Amino acid sequence: MEWYEALILGIIQGLTEFLPISSSGHLEIASFILNTKQSQNLLFTVLVHIATAISIIYVFRGDILKIIKGVFTFNKKEIDITLKIIVSSIPVGIIGILFEDRVESFFNGNIILVGSMLLVTSILLFFTYFSREEKGRRITFIDALIIGIAQAFAILPGISRSGATISTAIFLRINRQEATKFSFLMVLIPIFGILLLKIIDGLSSEDIVVANLISFPYAVGFLSALFSGVIACKLMLKIVKESKLIYFSAYCLFVGLISILYGCNNLKESTFYIEPVKEIHELRKISVNSPTPKLDSIGSHLELVDLKKLNDNFKLDIRYASENNFMRSKFYNLSKAYLNKDAAKNLLKAQKDLEEKGFGIVIFDAYRPWYVTKMFWEGTPKHLKHFVADPKDGSVHNRGCAIDIGLYDKKSGKNIKMISGYDEFTERAYPDYNGGKKEKRDIRDLLISTMERNGFSVYEFEWWHFNYNMCNSGIMNYSFEELDSITSI
Repeated sequence: MEWYEALILGIIQGLTEFLPISSSGHLEIASFILNTKQSQNLLFTVLVHIATAISIIYVFRGDILKIIKGVFTFNKKEIDITLKIIVSSIPVGIIGILFEDRVESFFNGNIILVGSMLLVTSILLFFTYFSREEKGRRITFIDALIIGIAQAFAILPGISRSGATISTAIFLRINRQEATKFSFLMVLIPIFGILLLKIIDGLSSEDIVVANLISFPYAVGFLSALFSGVIACKLMLKIVKESKLIYFSAYCLFVGLISILYGCNNLKESTFYIEPVKEIHELRKISVNSPTPKLDSIGSHLELVDLKKLNDNFKLDIRYASENNFMRSKFYNLSKAYLNKDAAKNLLKAQKDLEEKGFGIVIFDAYRPWYVTKMFWEGTPKHLKHFVADPKDGSVHNRGCAIDIGLYDKKSGKNIKMISGYDEFTERAYPDYNGGKKEKRDIRDLLISTMERNGFSVYEFEWWHFNYNMCNSGIMNYSFEELDSITSI
């Protein structure tokens, strides 16, 4: 991450954490525009959240000290507010613990979702304009729980946490200043709870600390989030007091609509990606240190051929040799496609059949080392694991008998836009998916029928994945560099 990216993201985090415009939504939009990889910036995420937490502590230091002192002196009023803050944290805690994988899957650069949720925030803020507070109305335990539920919904990127909690409190006719103060104080428990879990889960790794803790960009991000957070926190107190939330309603409406329109315009060009459950460096370490299944002992690697050398009409778009893939990380150092020679002969026949109809085969992936399969499995959330192979027994890719392909137009040389993107983990990837446009389903079905006619079978969850039916190879774990030096046509 460059220092200017850290500066921008830090300022956005500091301002939007307190202003009712969704910090998570704006970070998703900013990351989408800057093309930064949030999944590989765990330390940065933790640092900017620490910075915003410190902002709250600084602005409300008097109230916090009063609460702490009151708890230790058994002051009923301060104990009461402390218990209400704890109660308000229960819903978000339950969501975070029970549905962590599902929650993390929302943070995948889907700015259409972000835009839609910003519209929800806009509606909430708009209706606060017509709500009137009751003088002397204080927060009850039921109120605290309801406000906590609103905070839980704010896990969705685009739903403003402060906007949702303050709006809910105002709808409950609670004093505006009381609502704002409670909204900011109640976030401290979830922030520090999440930070503690993240630290235990990932930041104890020595290589992260040594590599990044003294990084200039991270220091810039921390400081920019801290100072912008203090400014935004104080500003928000004034805004709520003067009933000016409706201006932010208009802002969220504008940004939400722009995000939706921009997302729809770029939907066909975007690459589906997930938030890996572990950092990439950790996945590499796991794959290297894990015991492998029984590896090939019959010289299967000598039966692999380089498909591009075999036929130059094959177009290579090896996604895992770039960051244009579902984990946005580079797994191969070389852009190569190796396949068992018998499977390759049948693929040539399929290529010939498709060329007669004006198409060529574009190859996304072929032979895959076992360690990469292990990384995919360990990094994919549980609810999406049916899209990746279980490394326990190896995959057909590891045997050099599976290939991931699409089509390109022979005249223009451009890739054909299929019914779904490659490695798109949605129902649109299923070979029997009946939605979408008929012409795209027809092209998908043409590819599948052609491959099946030539000795391949399609994987039940992915229209692009084909297994060679007569495979007798063993599991291999050779890197492309190793294969490049020992194989030939």
